[in-house]
Amino acid sequence: MSTDTQETENRSVVEELYEELNNHNADAFHEYLADDFTTGIYRSGTEEGIDGREGMKELWEEYWSAFPDFSEKSMELIAEGDRVAVFREEQGTHEGEFRGIEPTGEEITFEYAGYFVVEDGEITHGHFHGNMLNLLNQLGVDSPIPQ
Repeated sequence: MSTDTQETENRSVVEELYEELNNHNADAFHEYLADDFTTGIYRSGTEEGIDGREGMKELWEEYWSAFPDFSEKSMELIAEGDRVAVFREEQGTHEGEFRGIEPTGEEITFEYAGYFVVEDGEITHGHFHGNMLNLLNQLGVDSPIPQ
């Protein structure tokens, strides 16, 4: 398979996953992620890593519960070799508890960037960084650093 074909297929896998996530389909993690999926995501304020299909499912269900209208759009998606780089923007309205923060009714926008590794049509690894401080500030949580 040519590199261009592989990159196109890898990009499609990631796009399809995000399409399912925008439909709040948590079962998509079982369809698109490998059995041994790993990630570089950590829960804010902890050293608890989020790995595996179930870890990702729990993370996304937490967001969907707190932000029922939660949706994402791709700002940038670049495939090269077995990697697919993403820059995404999430939006939603804070209508459920989120990490101990009672619903505020605030609309949030949260950006993150990272990459997926896709092998043989399955996502084997993902690594992401987002601006959680900005999200918390939008929910009325004061920054420890004066702004």
